[in-house]
Order: sequence, then C-alpha cells, then structure tokens
Amino acid sequence: MFIKSPAYLFLFLTCLFFTSCQTAKIKKAYVQSGLNQLHTGILIQDQNGKVLFSQQLDQYFMPASNAKLLTFLLAKTILPDSIPAFAYQEHGDSLYFWGTGDPSTLHAKLKNKAMLDFLQASQKNLVYADDAKLALPQGAGWAWDDYQDYYAAEISSLPLYGNLVQFTNQGNAWKAHPSYFQSSIRITSEKDASRDRLSNQFFLPATDAKNAPKSITIPYLTSPELTARLLADTLHKPVHYRTLKRDPLQSKLVYVGKLDSLLIPLLHNSDNTIGEQLIYLMGAQRGWNGPTANIIHNLLQEPNFEFLKEIKWVDGSGLSRYNLFRPKDIILILSYLRETVSESQWKYLLPEIGKSGTLKSMKLANPQSHAWAKSGSFGNTYNLSGYYQNAQGKWYLFTVMTNLANQSVSVNKKQILEFLNVLN
Repeated sequence: MFIKSPAYLFLFLTCLFFTSCQTAKIKKAYVQSGLNQLHTGILIQDQNGKVLFSQQLDQYFMPASNAKLLTFLLAKTILPDSIPAFAYQEHGDSLYFWGTGDPSTLHAKLKNKAMLDFLQASQKNLVYADDAKLALPQGAGWAWDDYQDYYAAEISSLPLYGNLVQFTNQGNAWKAHPSYFQSSIRITSEKDASRDRLSNQFFLPATDAKNAPKSITIPYLTSPELTARLLADTLHKPVHYRTLKRDPLQSKLVYVGKLDSLLIPLLHNSDNTIGEQLIYLMGAQRGWNGPTANIIHNLLQEPNFEFLKEIKWVDGSGLSRYNLFRPKDIILILSYLRETVSESQWKYLLPEIGKSGTLKSMKLANPQSHAWAKSGSFGNTYNLSGYYQNAQGKWYLFTVMTNLANQSVSVNKKQILEFLNVLN
C-alpha cells in the first residue's frame, strides 16, 4: 500500500489500534457474561459495516420473534401506508366479500369497524367468500399445546376479534366477548381455564373460586362457516358463506387504516397474530392466495429479496421451531431496514431498551446509551437484535442469538444485556 503522508499513516494506525482494542474488550465481555458457555451466535458491526466481533455468524439458529424483523421489512417494502382491509365484488343482487388477512376487524385494541360499516350499509345479499384450504389455522412447527394460549390464536383469511374470546369475571358469572360464545362456557373445578382441543367448548373456573382471574383470553377454533355466523350475529342480518377464491382482476381491494397501526403492536408487544396475518396482507396486495407457505414461496421469488434464499423461513411470527436464521442474515435484514425505513420511523416502531414495549424492563448500564431492538424468545431460547447508539454517539448493528440454553430465559436476557454494555 502506498502511504501518502506520515499523518495518514498515523491516522491509519490509530484507527487500527482502537478497533483492535475494542474487539478485545468485546471478546472479554463475551467470556465474562457467560455467553461462551451457550450455543451462541453474535455479529456486531459499526455504522460503516465494519465487523467488530462475530461468533458463529454462519451457523443457523431459531430466531423466535426475531423473525418479525423480516416480516417488518417485507411489510414496509410491499404494502402501502394503508392496510388492504378487505375485497368485494358485486354480482346481481349479491355482494361477495373476501378477507385479506387484516387482523384489526373488531380487534379489542385496534377496533376497526370499516368492513362492518360497509356491509351494514349494503342492501344486497351478503356472501362471505372463502376457502378453508387457503389459510391453515396453525403454522408448521408450532408447539401443539399452544392452541389454547392467547399468543397462538389461529390464522384465518378474515380474523374477527383477533380470533380470541375474552371472558370477563362479573362476580356471579362469566361474560363472553363476543357474546356468540356465551353458551359455550362450562364451569370446572380446575383452577386454570382451557378449551377443548377440537371444539369451541371453554372450561372456566368458578367466578368466586380462590384467585379467580378478572379476565381470561383464549383462542377460538376458526372456520369460514363460523366467520359468517359471527358476522351475522354482529350485523344482525344474514351472511351467507360460499367457497370461492378471489379473482384480483374482478374484485376491488378496500384500504382502511394505517399500516403502522399494525407494526407497532407487532414490534412493541411481539403480537404473533399480527405477524402471521401480515403475510396474508402481502399476499392480498400481490394477488397471491394462501396458505402461508404459498405466500412465503412467492415472496422468496421476488427479485429484491435474493438475500432470503439461504434462510429457512416458514411463518410471520417466529412461533415455529422450523425457522432458521444466521446472525449474518439478521444483520442483513437490519441493514435493509435502515435503507427502507427512515431513522425517525424505525425509532418509533421498534421498542427501546428501558423505555417501551417488551424491552421496557431492561436497562443499559450507561443512561446516555440507547438501543432499539427486537427480542425473541421461547423455551431455552432468547435472541436480541437491533441498533445501538453509545454515549459518544457511535452506532452499531448487533444480533445476539442464544439457543439450546438449559436455563431460564431471564438468565439469558441478563447475560446478553451484560455483554452489550461493553458498547457503552
């Protein structure tokens, strides 16, 4: 190499020295945190793309909810600012309508009623068109016994109420919302609530039982026929059902609400239902039919997403144990996000450590440092990936993935946070 001047050489050697010192500090922190005793993948880059530290960056790990970073990226790339909420087609005296996967209709927090208002105003015969084969209710690689847990609500073409039933303790009785399920309540002597595996029979403890909860939320067993009945019950008018695929050329998509209204709970609350349903929204926007595997297959063929070819990606939420991402894939996703989404926007959408969402209870050692990230966890797994800005204003992209740890997730979380503090 030709060195232009002594000053240039001094600057070059100084940068090399500080980079080497920082790498040594990170390696020491890696050992002191105990992450070296786990199956761990790490990649840390500075804002210029220079790798400061890596560990098993080419090895595959289960990303858990870190997979939502990919869902976030693709949603921001494919979907417009408004949500493709439903589709319809008028034919004679009938109005045929299709779900697009929008999870916000009658959702307890999102409270979208646009489709219901549209249907209520119509004087035509309402026909809900769907095909059960186009949305498999549970993802490949989901734990089978999660079916009655709120975070594993079923996938469907037209989710209603988030595909969840909320039971409120009224003191002398349980009240179901939606009320359609009121007659499905069975009181049990068991202390924990449950649902029958193959039917919508809900077993709840007595309202006056010791430590009886104030409310219980359980997924219901979905079907297109049930969706039509729920709509009829809510609209107080007939809704018929017909097995019929949507023709994108003959039907019209209706856009309602802001995409960010889905992305905030996706990232801040790690909402699995929204993660899964965003896949269907992308399919509706492109004119692709489900189920999930078919839409993901089409996404992988998109010319702008060549970097996904080596990822094993099977769902939008990360609930599946079949998902496999490498640390270098996560960093690439974070890099693409910085190019696709403005800094002010991803700071708003991603939770910040110590301040918001699933990361609110965590705390960085230096209060002048900041980190915006996405966590991902299930049994024996905890991952944390995002952007770190230290007290001096230096930026880093980082991912720390721990799998197969025979310890509690809280211990994993503490180790990762201790390790990341070296960037202060």
